[in-house]
Amino acid sequence: MSVKQIARIAIMAAMMAVVFTMFSQVLYLEAITLTIAVLALTFERREVFYGALVFTLVNMLVQGVSIWTFAYCLIYPVYALLFGSLKRVLRRHRWAAVALVGLCSFATGQLLDLPFILFSPKLTLIYIVLGLKTSVIQGLVSALEALFLLDPLLDRLEKIERK
Repeated sequence: MSVKQIARIAIMAAMMAVVFTMFSQVLYLEAITLTIAVLALTFERREVFYGALVFTLVNMLVQGVSIWTFAYCLIYPVYALLFGSLKRVLRRHRWAAVALVGLCSFATGQLLDLPFILFSPKLTLIYIVLGLKTSVIQGLVSALEALFLLDPLLDRLEKIERK
């Protein structure tokens, strides 16, 4: 891996950390999935995967080791691989990218509740059912974010990538 790639990974991880931290204080507003999607549609899949992994590890160090921060270490790098693998399709069909951002944002809320099954399947079911409304709203808001911000963000990042 070159120094340029390592620097790019560090910048991506820093961007993700800033976006995650800024928007985590606002209910229903989750922009990290959109950020990962935009990065994956612009840069190499491997770099975005490592950027997401570094971000989640730094996030774990900042927020502490917990079930949720560990789940982030699994979820966001997988999203980077998913968006990166579907790059050709998502670049041609923006509606698919918007839908996938919304779906992944919805899924994040649901996937974060699954580790509670270690404590009790009933507790997990309660978390999933009670969190369903929040996850649906979060997915819709993220899809709207993608609808309005995906193209401008991709344009900016492509200009940076060309330089």
